[in-house]
Amino acid sequence: MDTKELGNLGEKLAAEYLAKEGFKILEKNWRIPFGEIDIIAKKKWRLFGRDPTIHFVEVKTIITSDGFFPEQRADHAKQRKLRQLCLIWLQKKKFPLDHSYQINVIGVSIDPLSEKPEIEYFDNVVEEGY
Repeated sequence: MDTKELGNLGEKLAAEYLAKEGFKILEKNWRIPFGEIDIIAKKKWRLFGRDPTIHFVEVKTIITSDGFFPEQRADHAKQRKLRQLCLIWLQKKKFPLDHSYQINVIGVSIDPLSEKPEIEYFDNVVEEGY
């Protein structure tokens, strides 16, 4: 499996995970020349009414034998770029720039022998002003 196939598999598994957790997928692989956002989603429900927060999700996928955790690949430079991409998406979709949003990371680790995935969800990983 090459890196493109691995990334596609991770994004598919991440989208399935989010759907099971009560998210509605708004877009996948949103691209502009500056970069890409893997998944854009919104929670379908909230305990006390609707949640307007838009969730921008970065998916990192690895084969577990390489010695890293996938979320380690969402470094500070990537986080800054993601924040800029989120603001561009909000602007292009006519949301006010102060609309509630957050950036999440999903790490997908795939065991090379069993090919069994392990998914970890990291909520709101980029602080304001990053």
